[in-house]
Amino acid sequence: MTAWLRRVEGSVLTLEARLIQRTAHFQIAGIERWQAAQASSQPVILAAWHGMTMMLAGFFLQQYDMSKLVLMMPDDWRGETLSVFAGKVGAHPFPMNLKGDDTLAAARTFAQLVRLVKQGKDCYMTPDGPDGPAYVIKPGVAYLAQKTQALLLPIGAYTRRGYSLRRWDTYVVPYPFARISLVIGEPVAAPAKAPYEAITEPLTDALHRATAQARANYYEARST
Repeated sequence: MTAWLRRVEGSVLTLEARLIQRTAHFQIAGIERWQAAQASSQPVILAAWHGMTMMLAGFFLQQYDMSKLVLMMPDDWRGETLSVFAGKVGAHPFPMNLKGDDTLAAARTFAQLVRLVKQGKDCYMTPDGPDGPAYVIKPGVAYLAQKTQALLLPIGAYTRRGYSLRRWDTYVVPYPFARISLVIGEPVAAPAKAPYEAITEPLTDALHRATAQARANYYEARST
């Protein structure tokens, strides 16, 4: 029964993402940064706050070869649902313990992720997820970027036409035909020997800037 329920939930998520892909109007700033990152020889880690994931899903489906993308997810019931979703959109699901597990098994799982990214996969991460607190970046994103020498590409999103869930991340599910403002920020470097704070602090700032600019662009376009 549980497996059946997860398949249904994953299928519903897929339908929502496909509906956004086909009906939403994406207002994009910084697309040249996206294109430059994709054209570079470095792997790319796409980073956004957890609550923006569904706003980005349709954009990824429009603009991206999903077979290149690794989706990180918790190794619990949520990961089971997201694995169904990832499989249906052609992405690579990667469930793992995201609660700071320091066991050997967790280290091996992380090493598998590093290998995937080094082999040419890009990775989508919500660095304040899966359980918050909101806008507080976990060190794992910096560690992965350092190990793979990946570019960290911050993305902000905003729409007023959506349903906002009343939870820690104010997760937004856009309505059909919504206008969604996206801002792709400047890549954040991850020097191999830098302390994590030297990466997470600039990334936090870049994500906040991208998010604020996405909101400003949305209302500026609406008033013109």
